[in-house]
Amino acid sequence: MIAVGVDTHKDSHFAVALDPLGQVFGELVVAAGAAGHRELERWAAELVAEGQELVFGIEGTGSYGAGLCEYLQSAGCSVVEVERPRRRDRRAGKSDRIDALAAAKKVLSGEGLSTPRAGGARAALAALLLAHHSCTSERTRLLNQLQALRVTAPVALRERIGEGGGRQLERRLAKMRSRKDAGVAERTAFAVMRDLAAHSRSLAVDAARYEQELAELIRRLSPTLLDEVGIGPISAAKLLVCDPGRFKSQAAFARCNGTAPIPASSGKTVRHRLNRGGDRQVNNAIHTIALSRSMHHPETRAYLDRRIGEGKTKREAMRALKRHLSRSLFNRLVEVPLTS
Repeated sequence: MIAVGVDTHKDSHFAVALDPLGQVFGELVVAAGAAGHRELERWAAELVAEGQELVFGIEGTGSYGAGLCEYLQSAGCSVVEVERPRRRDRRAGKSDRIDALAAAKKVLSGEGLSTPRAGGARAALAALLLAHHSCTSERTRLLNQLQALRVTAPVALRERIGEGGGRQLERRLAKMRSRKDAGVAERTAFAVMRDLAAHSRSLAVDAARYEQELAELIRRLSPTLLDEVGIGPISAAKLLVCDPGRFKSQAAFARCNGTAPIPASSGKTVRHRLNRGGDRQVNNAIHTIALSRSMHHPETRAYLDRRIGEGKTKREAMRALKRHLSRSLFNRLVEVPLTS
């Protein structure tokens, strides 16, 4: 096998090829673009003898290496993602060549490797999810600013607006008009608050549109996924963006989403603790689904009651429910064609 490790950057990629014995077979620096991708593929192909396997190990397939990964996969090349070097592995220093060499060595050893996430529909879901998150987080910031401005606004304006949360203030401000006899401080504060409220309403419209587009795309990929209790467009998108199909088993998916139990026993106490590792967005999706089902799904409620009756705490029962959801969802999600 010829292993090609690639350290990716914004403007260029550094590649190092190793033979089966771990000897450096060649090095190459290419531009980060279509021409550079073609050059790297041709260079690597020339190094391979007939019957040898060629494997590319790319660092950063989700960022600067995304374009190279997509190109090589479309060309039929074998590509794996290499985890970034840890701090303890950098004792020999850091450079593009050192990182590319380390990536190639990991390909030969088979350690620290993973399957790159799919493109196609998964990439579209990721873009829509990012846009939706941007709208909701920005709207939350604006609503917080509205409340802060109301607190410091002139008394007359505060009394006109009244008490309430950010969304209540937003709705009231949309119906209000400035008083003709108001002072400059009140007029200015009111104008700024109305602008913030209008911007917040615009973001709410955009967020709803993105959520609708997510729902439509998810239904095209899996017509019945959103019919599951507790699974909405946002949670479904977070699960699919993780690309569960790249995992070899439901246990590997559980480790990725943070629901795999971690032993925390001591003496006579036998228990497992919360896993805080993995993809936190997928973990958040499973947590949201679990909470929804615990309130609106009789079978889930009965499962939690049974586990609590067996001596588990509410937190431990909820953790067991999340692990069960991870297992059942994996069997559904691996069938979704994300590369289409």
